[in-house]
Amino acid sequence: MNDTHLLIETEARHQIAERVARAAGPRIPSVAPRHRVAQRLRRFADRIDN
Repeated sequence: MNDTHLLIETEARHQIAERVARAAGPRIPSVAPRHRVAQRLRRFADRIDN
């Protein structure tokens, strides 16, 4: 019983450490730069059309 508790505590600490490390790291944009450029160009073209 005590071994199970220790295992669960260790796993929980490990998961918390991973989450903190992920949150502290730099954020990688999910959209590629060329897609962002294409979106901006479409918005610009829409403004011109309207």
